[in-house]
Amino acid sequence: MSVLSISQANCKNCYRCVRHCPVKAIRIKNSQAEIIESLCILCGTCLSECPQQAKVVENNSERVQSLIESGKKVIASIAPSFPAVFSSCYYSDIYPEIKKLGFYEIEETAWGADAIAGEYLDAYRKNKNGLMITSACPVIKNLIEKYYPDLMEKLAPVVSPMIAHGKLLKKKYGKDVKVVFIGPCLAKKEEAIDMSVQGCIDEVMSFDELMNWVEKSKSGSQKEETKMMSADLEVCKSRSYPLPGGMLKSLELDHDVLSREIITVDGIHNCIDMLEYIQAGRIKNQFIEMLACEGGCIAGPLSGSKTNLYERRLKIQEFIALNSKDLQLEKKSGGICTDTPDFSRVFEKKAVRSNKPNEKEIRQVLHAIGKTSKEKELDCGACGYPSCRRKAEAVCEGMAELEMCMPYMRAKAESLANIIIDATPNGIIVVDKHLKVQEVNQVAERILKESREEIIGKPLSVFMDDTDFACVIACKTNIEDKKLYNNENLILSQTICYIEEHHLALGILVDITKEEIQEKQLKKVKEQTLEKAQEVINRQMRVAQEVAGLLGETTAESKVLLLKLMELVRDKGDHHEHNN
Repeated sequence: MSVLSISQANCKNCYRCVRHCPVKAIRIKNSQAEIIESLCILCGTCLSECPQQAKVVENNSERVQSLIESGKKVIASIAPSFPAVFSSCYYSDIYPEIKKLGFYEIEETAWGADAIAGEYLDAYRKNKNGLMITSACPVIKNLIEKYYPDLMEKLAPVVSPMIAHGKLLKKKYGKDVKVVFIGPCLAKKEEAIDMSVQGCIDEVMSFDELMNWVEKSKSGSQKEETKMMSADLEVCKSRSYPLPGGMLKSLELDHDVLSREIITVDGIHNCIDMLEYIQAGRIKNQFIEMLACEGGCIAGPLSGSKTNLYERRLKIQEFIALNSKDLQLEKKSGGICTDTPDFSRVFEKKAVRSNKPNEKEIRQVLHAIGKTSKEKELDCGACGYPSCRRKAEAVCEGMAELEMCMPYMRAKAESLANIIIDATPNGIIVVDKHLKVQEVNQVAERILKESREEIIGKPLSVFMDDTDFACVIACKTNIEDKKLYNNENLILSQTICYIEEHHLALGILVDITKEEIQEKQLKKVKEQTLEKAQEVINRQMRVAQEVAGLLGETTAESKVLLLKLMELVRDKGDHHEHNN
């Protein structure tokens, strides 16, 4: 799993992460955000800005618990910003809460910062007439390695306090101990596995992970008394490291933060501006402390603190005051060894190589989203990019999509909606709660015998009977298929729907004049057919009766004749018998 990824199920395509990413390391593909690891500097800005909590940070707490359960000696190196997270400002209250999780020992990472102070002083003195940028912040290191590789030589060739402390702890407790760094920095998770310092830190946990673990342990076990180690009570001059200017204080330079020789910069955008100035040759011969988070490490994206920045700063200052002793500083901490490890380091160029699109390609994209002239380039920033041109470049580079342009998509949607409405064979009339016309289509214009410009904004009653519309708005009910007759001999079927969300009434007028005429004609044909059928039936009945009458007369005459014939035959027979 990557240190930072995006849950596509939660990503709602709002482009907020693109808008706030200082190096535009987020690609939109198929309407979903995707972090490009080779471009990302792990500043955590997208994590803090995402309103849908779609950014997912690698969780190492289970791996740390497994290390502890395996019986290995696991030592916690806790970042100096930790007092801003805990409710108490007393080490004696904080230490037991962490120790009871099963850590073999706990030490402040500030001792690592203390250890490299000498390295920084040496580098600063050797670079007296040059410019040097601190390398303690891994985000700044990533930023320079990827985006300002020409300035890598200005980075102080010194490991970060986390790496320095890891080296010290492994020196003191042996190579087999496992060192877990706990802090507010997202980039530390990646720094721990950097090949140039690999093996110094075994796992990295965030303050978020720590606090969740502490809360679970509280509910599952009773509070235990934990003995404090003496080193914890010693004075550490680098406890102010997480604050802007804190490194300068730990170095005990002759200059203060207002000196012309010293520059303290916090906030990733301010740091980028500063690097631009340096690259342009406008800043020289200075010692520059850079912290990516505005307000210093106490504002780290994984700090877990819900308090405001000022309150966190006060807690750090209060912790330093309450846990210091009025003694000369002594390097007696368990983190400091007489056999000092090598704290130097080298950096690697990871320059992002991108084939910049040419002017023709950029213009093609701009034209595709309707930006056919400079005046139409609104530079609204809704897509996440500072200008339409920058967004067009991102499209050419495969980092953005045409559909990310809100004005373009709105115009496209409105255009499609207008096409659909105007293409329908029915009249569309929309009125507000005051019965004033808000919209009509072309068919409605023909029905009302007025142009759209004349109709919009005027009362519907000027053009037609608005009684049904008034009823729909007042009662919030619909009327379906009601027949209307207007002055132009048109017969209409009227359906009116109430749109509650916008307090509008939408009327659909269907011209059924032809159907009505056809229905009348059909009715007339039916009536005429019935009349004709009745006429035929009557005629047939008369014929049948006449035929029946004629048949009756003929039958009667035939009967008489036959009877007479029979009598005649009978008489002749009797006469013949008598003669014999």
